[in-house]
Amino acid sequence: MNTIKRNPFDPIAKEYDQWFDDNKNTFFSELAAMKYFLPKQGKGIEIGVGTGRFASELGISSGIEPSESMAMLAIQRGIKVVISKAEKLPYENESFDFVIMVAVDPFVQDIEKVYREIFRILNPKGKLIVGTLHKEGAVAQKYMGMNESEVYKSANFHTVAETIQQLTLADFSDFKTCQTLFSISPTEIETPKSGHDKGSFIAIEAIKTK
Repeated sequence: MNTIKRNPFDPIAKEYDQWFDDNKNTFFSELAAMKYFLPKQGKGIEIGVGTGRFASELGISSGIEPSESMAMLAIQRGIKVVISKAEKLPYENESFDFVIMVAVDPFVQDIEKVYREIFRILNPKGKLIVGTLHKEGAVAQKYMGMNESEVYKSANFHTVAETIQQLTLADFSDFKTCQTLFSISPTEIETPKSGHDKGSFIAIEAIKTK
């Protein structure tokens, strides 16, 4: 008998959502890094919208999310969520001006296919902003040690160089980066700085130029 594999985020959706209230300095530091490259206008979508925390704060009204439990919480925040995997986005070519994706790359099966799909749905000169806990940062290292966690035991974190290479293979270019989480548990909201040499959380801007 075939069984449907349950999304590992389903059982922890409420616990995951509570994290944002319990770690506000971390959340708002990451949020500031995503805002660093966010367009002031245009039609946007979040891939892996989770419980809608980033989308709701950034004024993004649409999202894709594979976890039904997470999606239900995002819908309660006013996000229009389509329950789907990022490897096959249910949108026409050139449907959006910008896309954001936050801390999703370790959890998808085929990250290069995800980036190609995002490239497809972006308008010419559209922008992708990837927020990532890069592999060499202290925060990712902490999560990589959680071998008992159903969510993190199979997570595949990437370095910034790996992510940019993956984006390049998907035909993105004109990369820029900014960074935050200079402390693993910040005591205040950190202001993002350009580059990616010190922070644990990196925002990468990538442009559809082809």
